[in-house]
Amino acid sequence: MDPNQLKDFLPLVTGFLGGATSSGVFAGPIKTLQDWWYINYGHDISSQAALLRAKNEIDVENLRNSTLQQVATIPPENVQEPPLKILGPALEASKYYIEEEELRSMFAKILASSFDDRKNSIIHPSFVEIIKQLDVTDARILQFLKEQNHVAGSPISIMKAVINSDSASKIIFPIIYFINGTEGIDELSPSLTNLERLGLLNINDDRYSANDSDYDFIRTNSSVQYMLEIHPEISLEKMCFSLTPLGKNFLEVCL
Repeated sequence: MDPNQLKDFLPLVTGFLGGATSSGVFAGPIKTLQDWWYINYGHDISSQAALLRAKNEIDVENLRNSTLQQVATIPPENVQEPPLKILGPALEASKYYIEEEELRSMFAKILASSFDDRKNSIIHPSFVEIIKQLDVTDARILQFLKEQNHVAGSPISIMKAVINSDSASKIIFPIIYFINGTEGIDELSPSLTNLERLGLLNINDDRYSANDSDYDFIRTNSSVQYMLEIHPEISLEKMCFSLTPLGKNFLEVCL
């Protein structure tokens, strides 16, 4: 391989890896990344054409550097040629989501994961399409779930607000959930519904956590308390959602 072919990327990787690149294990995979980067962002990644296509030089550099930083954490013996069914679609899609930090970070993670043979059993081509259908609120929820390290299938507490009568029950808020407690009472509900649609979550109306105190963060929320004070006819009912196996793998690969 002509060393000049790696003149743009390899010095950057060397900076992230120190002397690890001297073994040559990164040369082939990084050449693959460089070739596909040129296809998507232009032949010269520092040229005006590439900047115009990406719309923001800082975002392009952040995506590239974040990807290479992630690659740098892979043990050399686990570096592989990235599967093009992951690398190609991820780079193509990233062009249209590069301005949003949360989604750009997910693309960097999945690009880096495609270089890691330890991730082969959990990475899936559908993850690219899933990221394309997320917004920033969806990403915030997923990041929070990642930090909580939930097991797939374990109940995560949510509630609903209903008015019960002798004849029927009327649902006022079908899903109430908070991350930091400052969200609106139903602000995160659409995102949870979307994450269920994408196969990352299961929402269970007839299942709940056995630990009743798991629901206190909802009951004691100021917005919820205000609602119950103004509308005493409303009551809260326990529900839960859980990560699917696909959702658990998505968190491990993309966050």
